[in-house]
Amino acid sequence: MIATEGRVVLALGRRALSVQFRKAQLLMPTFVLPLMLLAVIASGTSAAQGLREFPDVASYLGFIVPGTVIQGALLAGLTTGTALAGDIEFGFFDRLLAAPVHRTSIVLGRLCGTAGLGLLQATFFLLVALPFGARYPGGVPAVLATVVLAAITAVGIGAVASAIAIRTGSLSLMQSIFPFVFVLLFTAPAFFPRELLTPALRDAAEYNPLTYVVEAARGMLSGNDALGDPLAGLAAAVGLAVAATALATLALKDRLRTL
Repeated sequence: MIATEGRVVLALGRRALSVQFRKAQLLMPTFVLPLMLLAVIASGTSAAQGLREFPDVASYLGFIVPGTVIQGALLAGLTTGTALAGDIEFGFFDRLLAAPVHRTSIVLGRLCGTAGLGLLQATFFLLVALPFGARYPGGVPAVLATVVLAAITAVGIGAVASAIAIRTGSLSLMQSIFPFVFVLLFTAPAFFPRELLTPALRDAAEYNPLTYVVEAARGMLSGNDALGDPLAGLAAAVGLAVAATALATLALKDRLRTL
């Protein structure tokens, strides 16, 4: 039984991932927008490296790349909810519900595809930044750990977006919450150290789980644990993923009761 459900989850994950790559309107923003923001920030704020509060790092670009990686994870999660809302509006979701599979597998399958997209995105961003001067003193293990951390974060955001999509079934609503992704991103020290944030943002950052994820990736890539605790980042990402997946599962159960 477990093996059968595992195959269902993987099959749904492959389907979700292939849909992403077939639809440019879902795929392009998740890859292009983070790179555009990275280029703007890298060219316009590099002077911040000379501030006294700025940590000593091998490269400024390497310092801000974790923010781009996590932005990609956020967008990957959001497109998961958007795609799921589209499935609900156009009837594919109802066909899944009629299939002889465990209902939880439907949610997990969608999130499996999100994890795959998160892995691809994080790898892409880290590699693209290299020719432009990014350096990762933490080495290959740190890069691999960052990629995994980004994928877990994408699953957490994807589960939150899936819960909203399941409860509302509205594609237009999912598209309208796109700007709120940037609120999450900029209330975390994605592109600047926490010490350089305004007091209000610094206080908000303490309650944002993405703060610990970004700082963990930064610490690992720079080879300097003083910039971020990898265990705190992993705990924040896993906690978000587990709690949000439970929320999405509950949303599905509630939807089934109303059908």
